Amino acid sequence: MRPAIIKIKINSVTCRTLLFGLVLLLVLLSCSQVSSQQRGKEFLQKEKTTLQQPKLAKIVMGYYPGWKKSEFNHSLIDFSGLTHLAHAFTKPDSEGNLVIDPNFLYPELVAAAHDHSVKVVMSIGGWGNCEGFPPTAASPEKRSRFISQIVDFCQLNGYDGVDLDWEFVSNEQESQNFSDLVRELSTALRAMEPPRLLTMAAPSGPFYGKWINFEELHPYFDYIALMTYDYHGAWSDHSGHNSPLYTCQNDPCGSWDDSFSYAVIREIPLDKLLLGIPFFGRSFNTGKLYTPSTQSQYYTYTDIQKLLASGWKYNWDFCSQVPFLLSPSRTTLLSFDDIRSVFRKCRYVLDKELAGVIIWEITADRNNGRPELLQTIARTFRVPAQK
Repeated sequence: MRPAIIKIKINSVTCRTLLFGLVLLLVLLSCSQVSSQQRGKEFLQKEKTTLQQPKLAKIVMGYYPGWKKSEFNHSLIDFSGLTHLAHAFTKPDSEGNLVIDPNFLYPELVAAAHDHSVKVVMSIGGWGNCEGFPPTAASPEKRSRFISQIVDFCQLNGYDGVDLDWEFVSNEQESQNFSDLVRELSTALRAMEPPRLLTMAAPSGPFYGKWINFEELHPYFDYIALMTYDYHGAWSDHSGHNSPLYTCQNDPCGSWDDSFSYAVIREIPLDKLLLGIPFFGRSFNTGKLYTPSTQSQYYTYTDIQKLLASGWKYNWDFCSQVPFLLSPSRTTLLSFDDIRSVFRKCRYVLDKELAGVIIWEITADRNNGRPELLQTIARTFRVPAQK
């Protein structure tokens, strides 16, 4: 009987030893797994920090209307789709003073842009804001005052440059005065530390473009942007596209492609040339393209999405490479740009090796909370991330 009892004791000790060893092994494996997971996290974190954020291969300058601050503040801007932000608008008065609306001042906007490596330029002028340009540009004394105040404002408020938007230089004398203003302003901005940018929102064709001496002035600008939209509107006697990529049916009002050809003729360097993408459309009181029209209305891209949801019919113009809507009654036509046409325009910029695009304007393309058109531009111009 004793050998049997001794055998049982040996088995009991052995079991306890094995159990202890198993527990110890599990603890060691658990520690090893935690350590491995920690190393994995550290590796992923390190990998993230060594990857550069994807950059835009082209200039994307989006206009931000200062008067929309209360409804669309800086926190809603998708800065990742921009390289430059044009803060619109200030203006000159008739004595050459820089007029700044109190609501224009927006240091949080400038700081947010700079946090995202986006440059901010102050846009001066804009439609209906240019009555002070002719008297200011005509006087050496007023030009000097104007330029001095621009320099001081940029220095004090951290702006990276200035965008001139004189709509429009309209005669020979204004043309010469504008040239003087550009030369003197460029010299002053480049003398700043660091040097500031000078850009221009320019006419897209010869009607007003003939008064701008592009051939001699382009060295003074960093970028020259043609406003390649508003080809048709309330000022035209017929319906047509707001911003067609190509001209069709011999329409005399122009297109993106026509404006590009005009820029080449006027010797604007392609590496300084920006073309305009509208985040808006225009309606006409007719049901067909290129027919008489007497009324036109402005619609943002966001507004247009609501019309689509309410029964307006979508159409694609294969000739002009842009869409349009027809109202349910087929008595109103609305020309605009969408994801498809914006992509084609960005491809045009890439194919022609242009500097990039401007956008009027960046608060207008929200659909279901997303800036659809800006994201389309960014995706098209984005270069692959580099290690």
